[in-house]
Amino acid sequence: MTNRYELRSGGAGRVMVARLKPGSDLLGALQEMVEDEGVEAGVILSGVGLLGEARLRNCKSLPEEFPITDENRTYLSFSRPLEVLSMSGNVSMAEGSPLVHAHVTLSYVEGDEIGVVGGHLIEGCIVFGFAEVILMELDNIKMEKRFDEETRTLQLFV
Repeated sequence: MTNRYELRSGGAGRVMVARLKPGSDLLGALQEMVEDEGVEAGVILSGVGLLGEARLRNCKSLPEEFPITDENRTYLSFSRPLEVLSMSGNVSMAEGSPLVHAHVTLSYVEGDEIGVVGGHLIEGCIVFGFAEVILMELDNIKMEKRFDEETRTLQLFV
């Protein structure tokens, strides 16, 4: 096996701390925030909070050849209290606009047990009590999502 990768270096820029209010869509609010602030490259440092509803996407099967499509994915919906244990991701440019790509880990209570789920953050994760997100802008580095011939999907190019 040969490892293949692309790497670029940059520096730390602004650090933004956001408190998302009840009723906000977690992804929608993050997307709006980076657009309003003009963030073109960034990293989500931390995310915590409480949701009343959530939707997540995960890969359930690998295709024989690229691309990965909705046939290979599962979408899960939850309508219950969910603690945001962690959130990670990045901000890059896609077709001239900033794009948030994030994953979350959530916990829930089932009887006397605590369960954990996680996946790709999609619209439909609704803040109940609060959500706090810390985002760091990256300086002197270009991050761009564009079509990749090998995977036949949008991928991060640096």
